[in-house]
Amino acid sequence: MDKVFRNVSIFIFAFFIGCEKKSPVVNIYDSKEYKSLTRKELNVGESIWATACFRCHMYGTNGAVLLDEKAYWDSAASKGIDELYKSVWEGKKGENGEMPAKGFCNLCSEDEIRKSVLYLFDLAKKVQAANEEQSMNNEE
Repeated sequence: MDKVFRNVSIFIFAFFIGCEKKSPVVNIYDSKEYKSLTRKELNVGESIWATACFRCHMYGTNGAVLLDEKAYWDSAASKGIDELYKSVWEGKKGENGEMPAKGFCNLCSEDEIRKSVLYLFDLAKKVQAANEEQSMNNEE
């Protein structure tokens, strides 16, 4: 009887440990990781962008989303850095094309890919702000 009780107790304990709540997803723009990016980290991300990401995200190659598509980037940011990093690391088939694993940066480390994702969101925000400012100036 004690053996059955012990096994049931272990099962219940393991069940509740496995059902532990996952922490809520944090929008990239609101994340500590994004808000605390250093110039050095941004430089790492920018170097990956310049060697791999820009080919598609500057011109829409392979169906990539352009930096000025604010609705897309805001929606994507709400998925959180972990999910976005994973889709870059593993690759992802989108509606209009496919992003290859590591976004063509086959020699990049996990840290470099993560920094490139953060940089891409930083750059998208800057491009969108510049476009908005230009639009406002054209209206004057």
